[in-house]
Amino acid sequence: MREAHGSIEFSLNGQIMEIEGTGPWNLEQMEDSGSAAAPILDQLLDSPWGVVATFHGETFYTEDAAKQLIEWLKVEKQRGRVATALILTHASVPELAKWHLSQIYIQAGETVQIFAEKDEALSWLKQKIAEYEQQAAVENHL
Repeated sequence: MREAHGSIEFSLNGQIMEIEGTGPWNLEQMEDSGSAAAPILDQLLDSPWGVVATFHGETFYTEDAAKQLIEWLKVEKQRGRVATALILTHASVPELAKWHLSQIYIQAGETVQIFAEKDEALSWLKQKIAEYEQQAAVENHL
């Protein structure tokens, strides 16, 4: 078995899962992080929620790890995940990192935006969650 590469930590902030990670990541790391995220996901699933992820360093997923992330995102979208805000720091090739991550989230059908500051990211995410809740309320009254 290969060794997990990269690190990732999860915390809960209201309706937002906060992720702090240092890449690159492989499938073994993804499997470890899935177990670590489970208790937080249990609290969020089936109500509107979002993710703010601060990624440091080389923010790349191996091909098998990227496929796993896309599958998880698709499932989470069905269970209330509204949007993802990304903050990238210390990437050696920032534009490539932004493109790589955007492709993963777009393939999963996720609403994603990249920010320079966490305050901006949280503000955007809270707005997306509120919009989702308003839309759901309207649909429930139809």
